[in-house]
Amino acid sequence: MYLHELHIYGYGKLVDVRIRNLQNLQVFYGENEAGKSTIMAFIHGVLFGFPTRQQSELRYEPKLHSKYGGYLKAEFPSYGIAVIERVKGKAAGDVTVTLQDGRVGGQELLDELLGGMDRGTYQSIFSFSLQGLQNIQQLKGDDLGRFLFSAGTLGSDRLLRAEDSLQKELEQRFKPGGKKPRLNEKLKQLRETYEMLKKAESEADEYSMLLTRKAATEEKLLRNQSEIAETEKQVFYLKELERVYPLLIEMEKLEANLARLGELTFPADGLRRLERIEEKLQPIEARLEWLSERNKALAEESAVCEPDRKLLAREAEITSVLDTLPVFEQTRAEAENLRRMIDEVMEDIERVNDQLHARFDEQTIGQVNVSSSMKEMAEDIQMKQQQLKDRKRRLDADFQEEKMVLEELESQTAFFKGKLLDEKTKNRIGSQLRTLEEQEKLKSELHRVQERIASFKSNQASSLRKSKAEQKRQGNTFLFFGLIFLLLALWGIWNRQWVVTAAGAAGFIPVLSMYMRLVKSGTGHGGGEQEDLSWAKAQEEELRARLQVTDNLDAASLRNLLAQDEENRRMYLDYSGRLEMQNTRYEKVIQLYEAWEREVAETNSRQEEVAEQLHLIQVPGTIKIFDAFLLVEKQKLLFREKKRLEDRLSFLEAQQKGVYSAFRELSAMFLHNENLAIQEAAALLKKRIREEYDKQARHREVTSKLAEVKDEISRLANEQKHLKQEKEKLLKLADVLDEESFRAIGLKALQEREWKSRLEELAIQLESSGITGSRPAEASEGNLPAERLEKALLQLESYKREQNGILNSLAEIRHRMSVLEEGLYPDLLHKYNQLKYEFREEAKEWAGLAVARELLRGTVERYRRERLPKLLAKAEEFLQDLTRGQYIRILPQQSGSGFLVERQDHTLFEANELSQATAEQVYVSLRLALASALYSRFPYPIIIDDSFVNFDEERTQMVFQLLRGMPQNQVMFFTCHRHLLDQFKNEEILPLRQLVQNSL
Repeated sequence: MYLHELHIYGYGKLVDVRIRNLQNLQVFYGENEAGKSTIMAFIHGVLFGFPTRQQSELRYEPKLHSKYGGYLKAEFPSYGIAVIERVKGKAAGDVTVTLQDGRVGGQELLDELLGGMDRGTYQSIFSFSLQGLQNIQQLKGDDLGRFLFSAGTLGSDRLLRAEDSLQKELEQRFKPGGKKPRLNEKLKQLRETYEMLKKAESEADEYSMLLTRKAATEEKLLRNQSEIAETEKQVFYLKELERVYPLLIEMEKLEANLARLGELTFPADGLRRLERIEEKLQPIEARLEWLSERNKALAEESAVCEPDRKLLAREAEITSVLDTLPVFEQTRAEAENLRRMIDEVMEDIERVNDQLHARFDEQTIGQVNVSSSMKEMAEDIQMKQQQLKDRKRRLDADFQEEKMVLEELESQTAFFKGKLLDEKTKNRIGSQLRTLEEQEKLKSELHRVQERIASFKSNQASSLRKSKAEQKRQGNTFLFFGLIFLLLALWGIWNRQWVVTAAGAAGFIPVLSMYMRLVKSGTGHGGGEQEDLSWAKAQEEELRARLQVTDNLDAASLRNLLAQDEENRRMYLDYSGRLEMQNTRYEKVIQLYEAWEREVAETNSRQEEVAEQLHLIQVPGTIKIFDAFLLVEKQKLLFREKKRLEDRLSFLEAQQKGVYSAFRELSAMFLHNENLAIQEAAALLKKRIREEYDKQARHREVTSKLAEVKDEISRLANEQKHLKQEKEKLLKLADVLDEESFRAIGLKALQEREWKSRLEELAIQLESSGITGSRPAEASEGNLPAERLEKALLQLESYKREQNGILNSLAEIRHRMSVLEEGLYPDLLHKYNQLKYEFREEAKEWAGLAVARELLRGTVERYRRERLPKLLAKAEEFLQDLTRGQYIRILPQQSGSGFLVERQDHTLFEANELSQATAEQVYVSLRLALASALYSRFPYPIIIDDSFVNFDEERTQMVFQLLRGMPQNQVMFFTCHRHLLDQFKNEEILPLRQLVQNSL
């Protein structure tokens, strides 16, 4: 399809905009709000219908105009030029298609032109924008590979979203080891209810006995609670007494101890000061001892870690050899992968043979005819069969829809027809209204007509006089010559001169004819002016009559009458036209049923002919004719792929031999063992280099540390001397000679402070308890508070144990009663059956979702096997152009739904390992390959909305060169970036500012 012209009646803010002579590569340039999105939406709307009010897409209905819609003029290879017009009507608008041969149709004809293409498929494949690249920027890891695979399958991420949605829904319903999913919960409830149902059968007679036990146990519990309350009161009293008694005893002992201790003299905070000195002195002495040993060890280590300078001097040479190891590992891994791929290709060959019930080999597969014409015929048959199925469903739906619409249109047409004014009344009202609006103009016109009548009369009189004089002169001349010729003829007759007579007659007859014509014209002279004068007089009378009928008329009421009638007439014409079109549609649906049956029979006959042409003895029941053709074609590709893989394997094996020779030479030179494995030799060489570098670094480090140790020994010696002087001063203040005596006196002073502080605390506690003075009577010998409290606590514990037993027994009785009350057999049986029904229904829904997921995966796998190679071949061609040959191949993952991209040096990358710009280039290559390769038979225009603004200058230039290399598809590029215009010719650029200004 090639677009030649757009005419927008009204769409958004664009009104009466016409764009002609669209180029094969057409650029629409304009700033923001210039109308780019409106034009793109208009193209989609005319081709596939206006968005409904329930959809999220904008409808772009004009705010200030009643017109809505427009038309496209496009060229189709099989139909020529077609005009597609869509205006406001039913939900998606009313569409009319007019072909070059005069054929006119509606939605059915448009579907035929578009080959069954719908809006979603078109926007996914041929219309893409910056959003697709932004999706790439938001994805990470495996999701990026899956997104690129989905884009190469459908043109968008719909496949990725559908698979994720199904998987999420399945997990919400059931997980093998889950608990929260609905099926897991239902299964658990079902099992529990079944166990309860079995037990309920034997528990019907136990309930009455439990009621008697419950009453007795509750009475016993009340007695026990009363005894516990009395005992707790006694325990509280004894605890208070026991708490106070030790305080009195402790106070007497503390006062006796202070009396024995006497007066002491000791420096304030002496022990702590001594401890601080010791704390500082001990680590210093230990540090000095350690530093002395460290100094000696560092000196010895400095001599040991001297590096091998000779080996380090040749480090660059060794490293360059080691750098070849990754190449060796990569080639070895690739060789293993190639062997595995060869095996997989052989398995694919056998599987295809099994599917075709044949045994093709290298010789026999080459004899099969898989020409492009045969392929197109098989694909056309299979596509036609699918289209016929889809058409049948649409025909059934269209029949019901058209019937309902027809009935509604008939009702509306009759309603508005009854409200119309007759033509005579309408003309009279219109004439009166125009007269009222143009009174001054009519008066002026009447004056001009009167002047013209006077002018006509004056000119007519003057012209009449002139014409009569001229007529008289010409008549005399004709009479003179006629008389001469008459006399000549008479003389010839008289003298029998017949030649002279003939000459005289020949001259007399024309002269007589001209004289008669002159007389006739003279009598009718001024006929034209007479008609003008009559017309002017009639005009004068009409103007006078129009001015006279304006008396007692109201212009506003006349306008309202005409406006209402115009609206009714517009609605009537609208519904009449729609009714006529609807009748046509209704009849066409009936005709389409008959055409559908004929096409089904024809398609089945063609399928049998193609099967015979392909020399297929039988086509397996699960494979259609085009799928069988593709399997044969795929078999050829598999044999070619096997040959390519074997050639690549031979090349890699030769490359491995070269790397092995280089490592063998290095092992003999530096490790004195040429028989080492490559990995072992590389590891030993790296280890030697690393060890020598470590020695060199260690030697520098040890030298630096040795100087630091010597400086620290000097500093610590000074600190040690100062601390010893402080300690001597502290011993003199305590009047002792050694540290041990100082600590003894310090402990006594500390004990004195603690006792005095404790006495103050005991006095406060006794005062708050209210028990002071001497020992109370309850604390006498043999009747201590502790002994009494112990007995009371034992009694309280006994009562509580008894209470726990009673409560446990009561709880068991109540639980058993509740179980018996809730687990009645009829209720449990009903609940069990209800749960089984709910579980079966949930399982059916889960199974349906699981089947849908497997069908989706199967479809993806089938696409990967059969159609993906053709897509990838075209995408690889585009990717090589976009990256200037840096990336050469795109390979599908053997498992999952991602891609591997092969660089020029045959290194393979997953999608998440590519740079952002390269991932975008892969995405563009897949989208364009999808439109160019898989949809080559449907060359629809490609619509691009500023999708390359993030590319640098070189990438932008390459992508536009690629677009120019796709002449089969018209490209319409919308942009607001002026710097991109340098990539295009002037005739290819259409500024939108002027179009918007003209429409406003």
